[in-house]
Order: sequence, then C-alpha cells, then structure tokens
Amino acid sequence: MAKLFVFAIGGTGSRVLKALTFLLASGVKLNNTDEVIPIVLDPHATNDDLLRTKDLLREYGNIRAGLQTKPTSGFFGTEIKTLNRSIGGNATIADTYVFELQGVQQEKFRDYINYEGLDGPSKAFASLLFSEENLETKMDIGFVGNPNIGSTVLNQFRYSDVFQAFAENFGANDRIFIVSSIFGGTGAAGFPIILKNIRGAQAIGQIPNPAFLTNAKIGAVTVMPYFSLTTNENKLIDPASFIAKTKAALNYYQKGVNPSVNALYYIGDDQTKAYTYDPGAGGQKNEAHFVEMASALAIVDFMNTDDSSLAVANGRPTNPVYKEFGIEQDGISIQLGNLAGATKEVINLPLSKMALFSTYLSQRLRQAAGTVQWSKANPQISTSFLNSGFFNSVKNFDSAFRQWLAEMRQNKRSFEPFLLDAANLGHTVRGFEPKKKGIFGGESDVKLDIVDDLDQTLNKTAEGKAYGTEADKFIQLFSEGTERFVRERLPKVMDY
Repeated sequence: MAKLFVFAIGGTGSRVLKALTFLLASGVKLNNTDEVIPIVLDPHATNDDLLRTKDLLREYGNIRAGLQTKPTSGFFGTEIKTLNRSIGGNATIADTYVFELQGVQQEKFRDYINYEGLDGPSKAFASLLFSEENLETKMDIGFVGNPNIGSTVLNQFRYSDVFQAFAENFGANDRIFIVSSIFGGTGAAGFPIILKNIRGAQAIGQIPNPAFLTNAKIGAVTVMPYFSLTTNENKLIDPASFIAKTKAALNYYQKGVNPSVNALYYIGDDQTKAYTYDPGAGGQKNEAHFVEMASALAIVDFMNTDDSSLAVANGRPTNPVYKEFGIEQDGISIQLGNLAGATKEVINLPLSKMALFSTYLSQRLRQAAGTVQWSKANPQISTSFLNSGFFNSVKNFDSAFRQWLAEMRQNKRSFEPFLLDAANLGHTVRGFEPKKKGIFGGESDVKLDIVDDLDQTLNKTAEGKAYGTEADKFIQLFSEGTERFVRERLPKVMDY
C-alpha cells in the first residue's frame, strides 16, 4: 500500500490541508497512493486555522469509520489517517495529525536557546544572529515572520519520536509532499529544514530505512504572498516586508532547496485583501482563499505524476521540474468556467457533485427521507438515521464546506462557482443551468424542476441495489446519483 505523507507547515499549511480535505471528500482522486497521512507542524497550537483543520479531519475520519464498506472513489473515497493509526497504534506517539513542538508554549526564544547560560563568545555570536526582539519573542503564537527563529526550533523534528515513526513507516514506493508559505516565519523556515532532514536521513544516524528517505519522491508547494495585513504601528509582522522576504527566500531556495525536490510548485497572487492584523494572540483565523485550493491541486498533480518521472539517485532528483498555477480567464471573480482545462478536469465534476449534495441536504433531505422512493428500502433512510452520530458528522462536514466556499467567495480574488442557497436548486452550479428536454428531443425554455429531477435520478440510481447500512447507502447513493445528474443534466460542466 503506497502512502502519501503531507507535511503541512504553519498557518498556510493548515489551510491548504483543509482545502485538500474538501477536494478528497468531493471525490477528487489521488493516483499512486491508497492512504494520506498529514503531519502538521505549527508552534501556534491554538491557531484557529489549525483547529478548524483538525476538526475537519476528525469529521472526515468519523464519516469513513461509520461506513461498513470503505469507498475507494467518489465521496470520501480516500483514506486519511494519523501517523499513529497508519502504523496500527504506537504508544510512543500521540494519535493526532499535529506534531507537538517541545519548549515553545509560553516560552521566549531566549529561554529556548538558554541565552543567559551561554558563555561570552557564544552569547555574542547569538546576538549577531538574533535581535533583542527575536530573543523576546514568545513562540506559542508562532515565529511571527522570523524564519531564523523557526529554523532553530523546527530542527527538533529530526530527533523526535514522530520522525522515527515516520521513517519506520516510510516505504520505497511512498511519497512526500511539503506545504509551506515563503513570506512568513514558520513555513519559510520549516520547508528547508524538513527537506534537509529527509534527504540527509542517512547522516543522522539510527533512522529506520534511511535510504528510502534519502531517495524519496518529494513534491512541494511554496506559497508566495497572496494576502496583506492591516497596518499597525507596533506590528511584529510587517506586510511591507513580504516581497523582500520572498525574494531572499527564493534566492536561497534556488541553490539549497530546488535541486532536492522532484517537483516544486510556485503560487501567489497580486490581487490581495488586507486581513486583520493578528500575529497570533487573537487566534489567527484567516479566510479561506482560492490560492489555498490551487495549492492543494499541486498535491493532486504531483500524485498523478508517474514514478518514472520522479527518479532520485543519491538524494538528488534526476529530472526536477518547476511549475506554476494559472487560470484560463483572468478576473477578480472566478467560476468553474474561468479555470484552465486541466483544472476543470480535476475539480469540476467532484465539486459540482458536492455542491448539489450540500444543497439537497439543506433544502430537501428531511422532507424526502422515508417518503421519496430512493429512501424507502434497502435499507430505509429513516428519521433515526438523520439523528445519528454519523449524520451529525456529515452535517458538521457540510457546514464547514459551506463556510469554506463562503470565505473564498468573499475573499480577493474571489472564487464563487456555486450558489448553495439558491431558491431553485438548478442554479447551484453557476453558469451551468439545466433545462428540461422538449417533447422532440431539443431543449425546452421551461426551467427544470431540479428537486423532482434529482429525486428521480436518485430513484433510478438506487433501483435494484442493496446497501450494507444506512450510512453506506447514503454516501454511495448520493455520490453516484449526483454524478449521474451532472452527466445527464449538466453536461457542459464536463467540457474541459
């Protein structure tokens, strides 16, 4: 079983991981893997972006756990596990997606490096490397735009039980993907450190399977500035420095990072919105952004790459590639029709299915359960099912999906492909409104009664089938039924 390990570093890493989770839930397929294992590295344990991603992953896991037959395609068709569960349980590491950094909670950086305990020459050298402001930084809110601090603290990962468990669980056919931003502190520091420790595993000593890590197939997305911050006179993070930091990091990456990555993806945006200034103490809850979803698509692209194109010899990829993301039609508001053909092919059908599913959940399901033909037998979708813990996880996941889309719609640049609260469900997929067929086979000008038509599609899809449990029926039927509906009634969604 080939595995994909996703290292999500800092706030941007968590938000990209969240986008990836929604894509996988909708049925976006990752080739060359059977299992995704996220490992989140963020010193800011109370970061709202991190907490929302943890909650989402928990609900995703609850939904998969509630299915008797685990799907391998369609809705929730990809296994996402903690490292602990992937190795069958291990008392040495916690059952969590988040690597818990030691020595950062309520601790200043000067205390972390024992600055006061250094001898004279060492203290003088440390003062050259770190300003007084650096030394006074409390690290429980992250590294506040200081990669020099981050690189020092994150290097502890190589000595951790989590790194040992990761190395022990890593196979010759497995892959690694690293997600980070380049203009902050945690991501800019974490990417080179994690990459160096993986490629240099043989030199660390007492690392299981070091050759597998040294020659691993590694992809990464480095996210350049795509938002700004409101001004603040005493700010720890200066948005005016984002571009300068990016240029400096890119120059370093060109020599020390790029040659070690099989596929490196660059993304950013000059259409930026100023987020409320918050270095971390306020929770750091940023709105979802299209750039984060596009960054998640880099992971999909990497996993769709054949093994033959990802050869590595002695820790060096033989054919490294560098890619950027683009859209077909520029604009400050993006719909599915604005995307490039390759992107449409990946997300148009799955996300449209999930949007229809979400709309049906909010506008139709409770009325239909137990009354419409598809819900009556094999087994029945009952009222008790709609009050179950499983369905509560589905509702929570759907609520997060709706919030994710709403935040991307309100951001700049905006991504607004769906109208989930449209009075007529036929308006759900923007730009692709279905029509009824006329009596002679042509399209009628009468708009489709999509509620009735989607119910009929579900009836046809369920006909003659029996499912193991109500939960299995619910997920499988809606995955197959919404796909059938899109292909029959919204065929232009499939025009790539």
